[in-house]
Amino acid sequence: MPTPIRPKKANGKEQNVYWIRKKVPVRYRALVGKTEVWRSLKTKDRRTANERIVAESIKLEREWADLALEAKRDSKASAVGLTHQDLYAIQRETHIRIRDAHSAEPGSGFGALRWHALAADPDGPDEEEALDQWAREVLTREGGHPPSDALIAKFKPLLLEARREGYKDVARASKGDYSENKKLVELPKTRSKPKIDIMEAFELYCGQPRIKGGLDGPTAKRWRPVIERFIKWIKHRDLARVTPQDAVRWRDYMIGQGIAPKAVRDVWLAAPRSIATHMLNALRLEINPFAGIKVEGVKAWKEDDERGFDPEQALKILSATVATPSHLISAETRAARRWVPWICAYTGARVNEITSLLPSDVQQILGHWCFVLRPEITKGKRLRRVPVHKHLLDQKFIVYVEARRKLGKPLFYDPVRARGGKGANPQWHKVAERLGEWVRDTLKITDVQPNHGWRHLWREIVRGTNMKPELCDYMCGHESKSGTGARYGKRKVPVLAWPSSRDSKCPP
Repeated sequence: MPTPIRPKKANGKEQNVYWIRKKVPVRYRALVGKTEVWRSLKTKDRRTANERIVAESIKLEREWADLALEAKRDSKASAVGLTHQDLYAIQRETHIRIRDAHSAEPGSGFGALRWHALAADPDGPDEEEALDQWAREVLTREGGHPPSDALIAKFKPLLLEARREGYKDVARASKGDYSENKKLVELPKTRSKPKIDIMEAFELYCGQPRIKGGLDGPTAKRWRPVIERFIKWIKHRDLARVTPQDAVRWRDYMIGQGIAPKAVRDVWLAAPRSIATHMLNALRLEINPFAGIKVEGVKAWKEDDERGFDPEQALKILSATVATPSHLISAETRAARRWVPWICAYTGARVNEITSLLPSDVQQILGHWCFVLRPEITKGKRLRRVPVHKHLLDQKFIVYVEARRKLGKPLFYDPVRARGGKGANPQWHKVAERLGEWVRDTLKITDVQPNHGWRHLWREIVRGTNMKPELCDYMCGHESKSGTGARYGKRKVPVLAWPSSRDSKCPP
């Protein structure tokens, strides 16, 4: 992890301001155009610089990865072209579209003469330019990306003929002649099926801004083995060749391998279905072969399902947080065990949203201490401000935050101890994993998800209060089900802070 630098000589840089100086990995240098990058941390305070450099370093790595993905995407897109057969099939489609748009009511007498005139196609002063633009628009729409000049030149005569023959058909229709045009019989009815590489489609899907972590994120990490196994099973890489029958056989094959029905539905079918949906929305796929494929035998959620900690389990974990820790574990691990279960219990937040906190994420807003959960660390990529519960304040949590602020380090991990792992498994994920292992292996609580159980318990407790559902959804990061009105207005911190008293009455 880089350390903040304050250049001795400004050379155009802000005087006395700390900067990040980060070397560009060799694989990205041709894209970035530099061997190292300097970026201002916009502060003269060392502690603030230590806090900001972590996020800035991650941001730079993400920018470089996005550049590489975009370059790969562009190179693949330029290699995808319309075939000779495709051009003639598009000619046929254009011919039919022009004919059908007018042949139902072509007019008669003098009204029908215009179709003969249009079919004659007289050259006008702007005809060549207009035809050029029309060909470009058609090929861009049909091919999915801007065509080359050579392709446009090849297609223009075909487009001109489609227009001419289409208008001739309309002219014949004005006389009652609706017989099939002989030219249409000669042209191909379908285009050659475009090849869509399944792994390329997977990378394009994961490269979307809404997919957390991109190609190094948790979604890519979980789904890559699924896609690789699907390719190995189907024995080709062309997504356009996959049929609904193939999807059904894939489902049955995975169930036959002993995979639980729920995992088949939520992972082994969900991964290729989502990728196919993305290609369908990009107009590169005609149908989604995985759409509508269901899995029988998936246990439905029941009202009495036990997903959260019961009172005895919660008490056992929270009691263990204040016990004397082993001297063999790091200060950050001790702090994570001490504070993270309490914070999850009082906020309903996801564990990774808490283990990734920086001291700067704990702020006073309108007189209330709050956790400011940044968009880049939340599942829905939305900023949330969640008040710190009074009991956490009573336990001197803010004292710990201020101590970490002075050190210029995150709350529950130390970047110095990073081992150069991939972005798919950052340090705060490892902190959460170790917390789960502590709950399972040391405290022997194995029948509930060791970190996620707090979210279920929090919702269970909140149901016993008068807290409004939309505020409950906001605090724990769930999509609000309260309708359009829930999206209007801010969630004011004093209103959110009130329920932390667990009073059952509404505030005045």
